[in-house]
Amino acid sequence: MPAHHTALSVARPTFIGGGQWIVRKLNAITVLLGRNGSGKSVMLREIRTQDPAKRHYIVPERTGDISFDAGLLLEVIDSGRRAGRSNSNFSASYRQEVVTRIQGYYTRRGTKERAKLDHDPKDMLHLMGFLLPDFTIDVKAENPFYDLIRVRDGANVTSVSGLSSGESQLLSLGLDVLTIAGIWRLDYLKGGMLLIDEPDAHIHPDLQIKLADFLCQVEEKFEVQIVIATHSTTLLAALAQFGGERLSVVYLAGDRTDLPAEPFGPVMKELTAFLGGHLLLGPLFGAPVMLVEGDDDYRVWVHVARGSHAKLCVMPCNGEEIRQYQRTLERLFAALSENTKLRGIALLDGDKPIPQPDANNPQNFVRFHALACHETENLYLSDEVLTTLGFTWEQALQRIVDKAGEYGQKANELRSLATIDRRHGEVKNVIHQVAEILDCKKLLWSMRLGKVLAERPPTGMLRAWLGSCAEFVWPLPLAHLSVDTTSPAAQT
Repeated sequence: MPAHHTALSVARPTFIGGGQWIVRKLNAITVLLGRNGSGKSVMLREIRTQDPAKRHYIVPERTGDISFDAGLLLEVIDSGRRAGRSNSNFSASYRQEVVTRIQGYYTRRGTKERAKLDHDPKDMLHLMGFLLPDFTIDVKAENPFYDLIRVRDGANVTSVSGLSSGESQLLSLGLDVLTIAGIWRLDYLKGGMLLIDEPDAHIHPDLQIKLADFLCQVEEKFEVQIVIATHSTTLLAALAQFGGERLSVVYLAGDRTDLPAEPFGPVMKELTAFLGGHLLLGPLFGAPVMLVEGDDDYRVWVHVARGSHAKLCVMPCNGEEIRQYQRTLERLFAALSENTKLRGIALLDGDKPIPQPDANNPQNFVRFHALACHETENLYLSDEVLTTLGFTWEQALQRIVDKAGEYGQKANELRSLATIDRRHGEVKNVIHQVAEILDCKKLLWSMRLGKVLAERPPTGMLRAWLGSCAEFVWPLPLAHLSVDTTSPAAQT
């Protein structure tokens, strides 16, 4: 979606020099970079003050508990009062305000004609899945207005004491963003702008990547414009990965008042990934790198990297860019290390040819591997993943066929799964529908597959379909595995 506002004139405080900032070439998502004291927070609040009905400022210091407070209801619904509660970068009752706004959303929704409603609350729940894949969230119209269920043990979490600091930050920030975007939709307000101040505060780099994915999804689905102030090159690089051409960067520095946003190009992308540290510096100190071809592959493998059975740094690329990244990393490692040790792999789909080493690219440090199945989506149909869902392949097929009629234009393609080779056939177009049919917890297919791979080194059919990359990620002798991956059953 193009930006609602491409230029803004913003009052500059006297302690910085006074006058006006002229911010130009704003994008759908614009990141403000600048050291402490450069005026990022002041700028965001001033932009909000210009039009509080359609601009929402999210403070960096977010405290309180995830509970409803009836006394805050009018404060969080009315845009003027809401703006008055965020005139600094700290809010002692931030989380209570956000949870209370859930009721405000449903109250506002109940006053609208159903025929004029253009979004479903389920859309919001789906987006929260990008942010908190370890939980399922059910937003309700009655107190406590939401159920937060941990997938691992089924526990209903009702207090921040049951969450990590990063999880509590992501939950409250995500609900803040979504309830505001939802209320704007209910009020038929177009041109909404989310002004998010240091969303990375107190959030681990891996969770910052999930946050970036979430924000890019919100910008696209709710047609809002987002301006983010951050110090995090990890968040910046992740926003570029998921936002692509929709992202630009503004640098606040010195006495500059004319601030054109710069598109996030390939060179900046490489530099921010490097400065992000955990992507490239990690491999230099022992953690191997895995280059993957796209966002879905990244969502799978980042779960593996966060688990306890594999030491891995995952870096997403876009399609054919993986070849450029592999070359760049190969040269980087060659320049920095005399030890010709394999430091990483570039993982391709199984339907693509593997580039062979040559004099210009010897692949001493970063080698190309390919899956031994058509592509990552096929791994979801392996016996080991289906077992975690409670199905054999035959049972899964029967359920898919039985439910296919509920999926309109996708129905015939879902039924055709009964006739294709699940290892080498094309399943990408219906994988989301397959996951919705088979997974009672409604996890995204990539999240479910990632969880299975993170729980233990893969065996059997799943290991066979992963191909040679399995030995790189989990270098275990096959004799130590519980299933013989060379058997005919494992290969089908």
